[in-house]
Amino acid sequence: MNTAMLKAVIFLVLLSFLPALAIAQTEKKPKQKPAIEKEAAASKSDRPRPMRIGVIGPETGDQAVYGLKTLAGASIAVKEINSKGGILGKKIELFNYDDKNTKGGAVNAAIKLIEEHKVIGIIAAPTGWSSFGPLFAADESKTLYITAGTRRKLGRSGNFIFRNSLPDNLAAEGTIAYCTDKLGYKRYAIITAVENDFSLQLTAYFKKAVFDKKGAVVAEVYTGSGYSGFKEAVAEIKQKSKGQVDAIIYTGSSKEGAEIMEEAKNQGLNAPLIGGSDLMSSELWEIGKDAVLGAIAYNSFAIDSKSKEAARFIELYKKEKGEDPDATAALAYDAVMLLSEAIKKAKTTDTIKVREAIAGIKNFRGATGAMSFGVGGEPLKHPFIFRLEKKDSAYSFNLVDEK
Repeated sequence: MNTAMLKAVIFLVLLSFLPALAIAQTEKKPKQKPAIEKEAAASKSDRPRPMRIGVIGPETGDQAVYGLKTLAGASIAVKEINSKGGILGKKIELFNYDDKNTKGGAVNAAIKLIEEHKVIGIIAAPTGWSSFGPLFAADESKTLYITAGTRRKLGRSGNFIFRNSLPDNLAAEGTIAYCTDKLGYKRYAIITAVENDFSLQLTAYFKKAVFDKKGAVVAEVYTGSGYSGFKEAVAEIKQKSKGQVDAIIYTGSSKEGAEIMEEAKNQGLNAPLIGGSDLMSSELWEIGKDAVLGAIAYNSFAIDSKSKEAARFIELYKKEKGEDPDATAALAYDAVMLLSEAIKKAKTTDTIKVREAIAGIKNFRGATGAMSFGVGGEPLKHPFIFRLEKKDSAYSFNLVDEK
């Protein structure tokens, strides 16, 4: 074998070993993550954030009242906390964005709050896009997201997603418990507005509550297109119950509730109305007048609550805004106070630890009552229960039960 051929053979043998050598070198020295990837990972895990909270909601347009009330409640909470030294020795900075009640507006607002301002948590108005549009962005970035007032359940939206509004299933349970235990009601008629999705859902909650309290649904009728009118619905209740009804549960609007009770009075069916917060409108007594007296309804906030937490909030709100607060403002105030309490318990602004603290809070007392969190960030609360009364020709819903 000549020298040239020998060199060629040796070269080919060495070349065959190169892949193995490359693998060995790779195993000895693991691939390093780029610095930017490591920083992004840290920002989503255990890095403390500035003492900042964001608010998202419509501040313009036809839904602006909800965004502005949410901002007002949150602002008053921040002002109160800061007046006492802030949290962990730091004052809270509050940032707010008008999402214009659009999906793009809500998502973009959340991204700005998360990426530019690096907020610990976001308080969302109870409008649809504000409450649900940014959920993925918030959970993915491990930013606490509290929807203040939405009726809709959050489902499995993520570990960092919460709501603090009163769940209607618990509200129905509390209302029927009051009617059964305090008023002695046992026999209920239920009327459902079939063209109202919320009415259908609320009826299911009330029915379960009645059965859980060993009560009886002596008649169940439906109103809407293709179903009974109010006159026929009341006549059907009288026929099915033989006139023996303790209360009529109606899960639709205040206007329809008033018209139903007028018809009940005309047909001699004497039973009070029971329903949800939608009944708590002046429309109920402006249309129904004395036919709706004694109506029982629930809500998530009471301006005449006896709790010191509610009294403090109402005092601050009146001083700041010159008017009584509503449930939207109260829930936003409580959301900030709840987040503040979680940060104190966690002793850090690391959102993973704050999330653990907020999920573990029990019987937090705020302007809207006592609250804990259950599975999936769902709140555990008791309703404020009201009764419609009349004094000096003036009608009003007055608080009769709170816990």
